[in-house]
Amino acid sequence: MCSTAIRPAFVKAENFDSQFSTLSFMLNRWLKMLTNYGHLDERSINDDFTTISEALCDNDFPKQLKTILSKCRDYAVAGEDFIDGLKYTVKKMLNALCRHMEEPTIRKIRKLRADQGMTERYAPLSRRLSREKIRRINKEIMYADMEDAGTSRLVRRIVEKRAAQAVHQSMGSLDKNTNRYRQSVRRATSFSLYHRTFAEYDAQLRAPGTHWKVVKQKNGKRVLRSKTAYDSYEEAMDACDQYMLCNPDDLYAMTPYKCEYCGKWHIGHDRSKIKAVEAEQSYSDLAV
Repeated sequence: MCSTAIRPAFVKAENFDSQFSTLSFMLNRWLKMLTNYGHLDERSINDDFTTISEALCDNDFPKQLKTILSKCRDYAVAGEDFIDGLKYTVKKMLNALCRHMEEPTIRKIRKLRADQGMTERYAPLSRRLSREKIRRINKEIMYADMEDAGTSRLVRRIVEKRAAQAVHQSMGSLDKNTNRYRQSVRRATSFSLYHRTFAEYDAQLRAPGTHWKVVKQKNGKRVLRSKTAYDSYEEAMDACDQYMLCNPDDLYAMTPYKCEYCGKWHIGHDRSKIKAVEAEQSYSDLAV
């Protein structure tokens, strides 16, 4: 996962596959390219400008976002002499998209749970947990499915252990049996678990449609689950064939792709083909 990614903590259901989500994914890719290489990808820049133009021409697109997005386009056209301005404007646009896409309840929770400096205090602990891998399930903590009871308990035990180690290093062994030490461990643990749920480690909401999929529960609530991972391209192709055998009425074929977040293979519908089929259907409807 790119450390420069700026995505909302919890996306409203109607914004999962909306124009805002498309722009967020595109601008995060821009920010990653600018941070790592100092320029944009020339192979996709024309498609990106088309996406921006569609948003600017859309009457339903918010006017404030149009102003910032037009600045992003102008800085990108200006060239490499305005890289710093482009990075600043892209970050500003991403933050504005986050505020527009987020659930209001999450903003309310974040305001009520202001960390009061705990982000800086537990920064080493957060960095260590971001690299922590659960060997039993062969997954990093950031990719662990917290809805599963066994995995949730396992994640909590690991976080409690790392939190106790971090507090011990900062306070020393003399305070180990005091209430202050125990309270510090509890605070570090609760902050790390909350941080994973709503902030740093919420990768499933940062990459909708790549590593995660939207599942509708019986109560009608939409949640995210990690997609089935395959170790090789051949296994993913076999899964595609099996899916098409079980779903012969599906108009769109499944294709394998390599996930940039977990490094394994997933299967999914080819979005470019879906758009082509929908465009063809709309053209035929107009012809009729």
